[in-house]
Amino acid sequence: MGTANTAGPGITWLYWVLLTIGCWGVYGVFLHSGAMGMADPVNGRIKAFLFVGVAYFLVAVLAPAAILIAKGASWTFPAKGLWWSLIAGIVGAIGALGVLLAF
Repeated sequence: MGTANTAGPGITWLYWVLLTIGCWGVYGVFLHSGAMGMADPVNGRIKAFLFVGVAYFLVAVLAPAAILIAKGASWTFPAKGLWWSLIAGIVGAIGALGVLLAF
């Protein structure tokens, strides 16, 4: 008779869920504030979105690259994973642009 696996996933995932809820919860407010802070009623929203792109570069490109380097990960990216991930990023960015333009 085997022993039961008592080392379950725990609730660490819940902290990440709460972080996501908190960040997404303030995203629209911060983005709207940034657009209004551009003092450009015609192009302020697009200027704000430009800085969202800069932030994505810092958080979604530089940070994971540093983590992969620190972990000594391989830099092999199979085409299937690469393209699906790229498509996910594109639809996420389009969704963010849609939120911005809705303001």
